[in-house]
Amino acid sequence: MKKAVIALVLLGLLAGVSLYNIRYLDRFTSRMEAQVQRSRACWVLGDTSGAIRELSLALADWYGSESYTHVFIRHSEVNDVTDAFYDVFAALSGEDAASAGSQYDRLIAHLDSIDTMEHITVKSVF
Repeated sequence: MKKAVIALVLLGLLAGVSLYNIRYLDRFTSRMEAQVQRSRACWVLGDTSGAIRELSLALADWYGSESYTHVFIRHSEVNDVTDAFYDVFAALSGEDAASAGSQYDRLIAHLDSIDTMEHITVKSVF
């Protein structure tokens, strides 16, 4: 009986930690998306240097969270988001700044994908 109670307590703790991780990831990706959207807003207004500055802050936050992202997020997803950041930088810095809009969309889609993949669904359990 003791073993069953201990097992249930551990299972409860695992479920609680999992739910906390999902909540943390929701806040993290929302914060990242807000930073990217601020950068995009600068770009739309024609302020390329402001867009680069805001995007640099977002990238610094992304790199600052490596101790979390490299443990809890798939490495391929981490690489995809990092690549998408640099693709936006390339579009903003290049002569074809018009393509920055689609690069912003790609970066935001990757951040949304990370958030969506970590949510518990019936499909992910069974």
